[in-house]
Amino acid sequence: MFTAEARRAAWSDRWLWIILGIALFWRVLPMILWWTTDCVRDECIYRSMAVHIAEGGGMRETLRGWLPAPGYPYLLAVPKVLFGSTQSVKALQVIVSLISTVLLYHLGTRVFSRQVGRVAALLFAINPTIAWFTNTLWIETVYTFLLLLAVVLTFEVRDRDNLWWAAGLGFCMGLAVLFRGVATYLPPFFVLALLLPESESGMPPLSAWVASLRVHAKKLGVYALVWAVTIAPYSIAASNLHGGFMLTDATTGHVLYLGNNDYAPITFDYGIGMLNEGIFSRTIRTGRPPCDRDLPAVQTSRCEVKRVRKWIAEHPNVFVERIPVRVAQFFNPNSFLTRHVRWGRFRGIPWLAKEFLCGWIVLTTLALTLGGTLAAWGRARGPYLYMAGGTAIYTVAVTALMYGMTRFRLPVEALWCVYLAVLLAEPRETWRALTQSPVRLAGALLTLPALLVFCVWYLPTGFPMFWR
Repeated sequence: MFTAEARRAAWSDRWLWIILGIALFWRVLPMILWWTTDCVRDECIYRSMAVHIAEGGGMRETLRGWLPAPGYPYLLAVPKVLFGSTQSVKALQVIVSLISTVLLYHLGTRVFSRQVGRVAALLFAINPTIAWFTNTLWIETVYTFLLLLAVVLTFEVRDRDNLWWAAGLGFCMGLAVLFRGVATYLPPFFVLALLLPESESGMPPLSAWVASLRVHAKKLGVYALVWAVTIAPYSIAASNLHGGFMLTDATTGHVLYLGNNDYAPITFDYGIGMLNEGIFSRTIRTGRPPCDRDLPAVQTSRCEVKRVRKWIAEHPNVFVERIPVRVAQFFNPNSFLTRHVRWGRFRGIPWLAKEFLCGWIVLTTLALTLGGTLAAWGRARGPYLYMAGGTAIYTVAVTALMYGMTRFRLPVEALWCVYLAVLLAEPRETWRALTQSPVRLAGALLTLPALLVFCVWYLPTGFPMFWR
């Protein structure tokens, strides 16, 4: 429980303050050395929408006919109104990322030990891609914060009888959906984590789940009510405006169109993505034409979904063959930061430092993916397993069906910091737990080789001196 005593212990931990200093340094340094007002793809879309909102026009559809969740465009509109520029949101994102560092410290401490909490916070602090994203107009920093906060609040709801904590969880999860529509289907994992009965080992019996449901029924009711109330005003207004029922976004058809077409699944990472709008436009012209973009966003999305179903029915083998391709795109150990480094966006950076940074990005991703998963098989138990594991599996499943990009992986990397931390902080205990369970050991032996294949699939693309 996040009690006053626990808070005092955390804030008196000098290691936490050192880690926060490191986190602040790696987030502010790029802003000082390479401050930019340029935008890339979705950044430009969010900024354009924010300007339209600030001028009183509200949310509008993109030129390609899809409508993102409203949270981030509206957030960008606030500094546009107050300060005349959307760029000042980056200061807020630095603060939010520092809070996320503290949340990971708390989660690692709560789930395992204080040492694990320190290492988890440090891993998050020095993750180069996560740090760099605070200097962009992408949604990942804020969405990761909301996800981590929801995990912390779920633990608090489990432990406390005060319904205000349940209301806070509902509001947080509602905000997550308003910022990213993919969060719509995450609540079941958090509900299971909330209801999970205390058990020494193994899966609790059904009777224990029923008893837990009775205990937490009011909390669940408050959580669901606040979640719905948080989302409903925008959902109702947007449904009336954009051609039919939508919760917070109308993007499903668009992403299915990009990942299930006559051309190869599209991504926007360095070496395997579209380098500019011209190449992107030429690529999509080789596939089936999109639905009428003059239709409202909801109707356009439904049209695309219908056409994708027809395409899959006509090309079932191609659809199945592309699943590992999309998953490999997701696990590409290079990142959007690699793309910006290779594009020359960081002027003046020495060659050796540039190569070190690209290597650091790869090592960070490989360590979290492989080391974190190994530790998860050995030590993952309890509510955190349901939330972190459920989110990871769900995110990979969505990627397998639609299309993959490395930035979709960042919230999962944040959650996986706890598992890599327990491997680094308590290697013997982790290995012992893994080898003492044949089921867990078998799971690790089955999944780790597959993950390694997915990780190395596109690894060479980040290093053009070796890739032709």
